Amino acid sequence: MITDSQIFIVVDIEADGPAVGLNSMLSLAAVATTTDKEVSHFYRKITPLPGASADPGTTLWWKEHPDAWKEATSDSEEPERVMVDFFRWVIELGREPIFVSNPTSLDYTFVSWYLFRFAQGNPFKNEKNSIRALDLKSYVAGKYSLTFDKARRVYWPEELIKGMPNHTHNALDDAKGYAVVLRNLIAMRDKS
Repeated sequence: MITDSQIFIVVDIEADGPAVGLNSMLSLAAVATTTDKEVSHFYRKITPLPGASADPGTTLWWKEHPDAWKEATSDSEEPERVMVDFFRWVIELGREPIFVSNPTSLDYTFVSWYLFRFAQGNPFKNEKNSIRALDLKSYVAGKYSLTFDKARRVYWPEELIKGMPNHTHNALDDAKGYAVVLRNLIAMRDKS
């Protein structure tokens, strides 16, 4: 699935809406993992973008999760500082990083935009400018022959979520959980 020169970076973000630039990323967590164990992790909270505003529907959702909102918005730092540190963290792992998330369409969009805006660039692109990313939802849909709607986390089978911590909407908890799922998927593949 990966070579010795590569590493999975399982990412989870929290945001105040679905549209990067119009809305802001509130927290960023990443777990560096091999096929069998966590190697390192990164977790920071980010101040909102100047001129951006929270999406009304997302704001209503956050009101239903006040503890998660408090966690995602406390001790925030400026985006440039967080993204430069994140870029360095990824590079210092010393391996070709592969971005993994659930869903990649949201998390990758925010992280890539923030990296290009505030850091040296996007380390998840190769020399041919091709993105190295893996969507867990798509992987699960293919593995279990599920429709895309039925490949959501709430429908995942027990064998897949074994060892996964509760999904709390704390970006670090959730990134660690998705890293467990990724390793479970790889272990199942290796057994077959």
